[in-house]
Amino acid sequence: MAAAALGLTGSYIATTQNPIQFDIDPLVAVSDKEWATLFKTTVDKMDVAVAAYLRRKGIAPSAVKAGTSPGYSEGAIIMGVYTLAGKSAPQSVSAPVLSEKGKALWGKISKTDMKQYTGRGAYTGFVDNKNTVGDTDPVGPRSTARFLAPAPGLLNPDPHPRWLPPMDSSLWQERKRKVEGTYVPWGMIGGEKAGKDPSGADTGATNEADYVTICMHKGGMVFNGDITTSDIAAYTHGMIQAIYKAYALGPSCEPYEIAVGSVTKKMASCLTCTLFMYATGYPPTSIHLGRGESWAPLYQPYNPNGPTGDHEAAVIRDLNNAWYEKCLEWLKMGLEILDDEHITDDHKASRNAVSQFLSTYRNDKTVAGVIILDAVTVHAGEMERIGRTLK
Repeated sequence: MAAAALGLTGSYIATTQNPIQFDIDPLVAVSDKEWATLFKTTVDKMDVAVAAYLRRKGIAPSAVKAGTSPGYSEGAIIMGVYTLAGKSAPQSVSAPVLSEKGKALWGKISKTDMKQYTGRGAYTGFVDNKNTVGDTDPVGPRSTARFLAPAPGLLNPDPHPRWLPPMDSSLWQERKRKVEGTYVPWGMIGGEKAGKDPSGADTGATNEADYVTICMHKGGMVFNGDITTSDIAAYTHGMIQAIYKAYALGPSCEPYEIAVGSVTKKMASCLTCTLFMYATGYPPTSIHLGRGESWAPLYQPYNPNGPTGDHEAAVIRDLNNAWYEKCLEWLKMGLEILDDEHITDDHKASRNAVSQFLSTYRNDKTVAGVIILDAVTVHAGEMERIGRTLK
C-alpha cells in the first residue's frame, strides 16, 4: 500500500507538475495533536522519497503536502470530478451546484429521510443527473454495501486469484471468537477483534467483531450473500457505485458522496477509493490516509434503487480494466521510489517479494489491482503502513 500511494503521488506530480495534498480531518487536527504531528511526519517522508525519485528521472519535483479536509456539516459532499468532461470541484462542500431534481434528492439523503446506511463510515453515493434528454433522474442513495469477493470462474475474464490465508495460519488467531471458538470470515470489518469483549451490550454479541457487524447491519448496511471462512468479505463504497452509474448515464452526470449519520465526519476519500477515482478520471476533492478496510470495486451491476441500464456491465468491465492498468503502473513506480535509501530495512524483503510477484505474473493485467485488494484485507490505516515503510 505504501508503494501504491507513492506511485500515485509520483505519477500525479510528474504528469501535472502540480503538488498533491493529503488531508486530515480538521476535527482530529485540533483534538489530537500527536496524531496530527504523526500525519505531517508521514507526508513529509513521502515528499522526500518522491522528490528523490523525480530528480533521478530528471523531473523537477513538486511538493507532497499535508493539509486538512473541508469541515463536516450535515449533507456535506465529496465529489468525483469528471475532469475530462470539463467539470470542476464545487466551491463549497455544503452547497454543491445541483439540478433541481438532484437538489431535492440530495436534501432527502442529507436528512436521512431515505433508507440508507448511517453507521460507521457512512457516506452515501449519489449521482446528480444534468441530462436534458433521455434519463434525467438523479440516482441515490447508494450506500457502502458488503459483498463476497467473486470466486474463480464467475467472471470473464477472471481476475488473478485472491489471497486467503490457510486455516492453520497464525493470522486467523485474532479472528477466533472469544466464546464459541469459531472464526470470523476473512475480510470482515472488525474481524480482528473477535477475541475481545463487545463494546456494547445491546446486540447479544459475545465479541467485538460480531458486535461491529451487527451494528453495521442495524445501521442499514446491505449484506449481499452469506460469508463463510472459505470466502472473502468485500465492501464497495458509495462513491465507487456512483462513479459507475454516472459514467453509464453520460458526461452530464456527476458522482458525489454525501456525509450521513454522526459517526464518521472526515470529508475526504480513502486511498483505495482515490486510486480507483484517479484511474477512471474522477479525482476526489480531498484524500485522507485512514482506512479502506476490505475495499473492493463492483464486479457486476448493483442497483438497490432504480433500474439497471443496458450498458452497466460493460461500464464496470471497462472502468475496472482502467483501474487494473493504473494499479500496475503505480505499484511499479512506487516500488522504484522505495529504494534502499528510503525504505526501512525490515520492509526490503516485502518490497522485493512484491516486485518478484509482479514479474512472475507479468502477463496478468489484473495482478496489481488484486494485490491491493488483498493488502487491505489486513486492516490498518494507510498512514501507519506508509509511516513504518519509509525511513
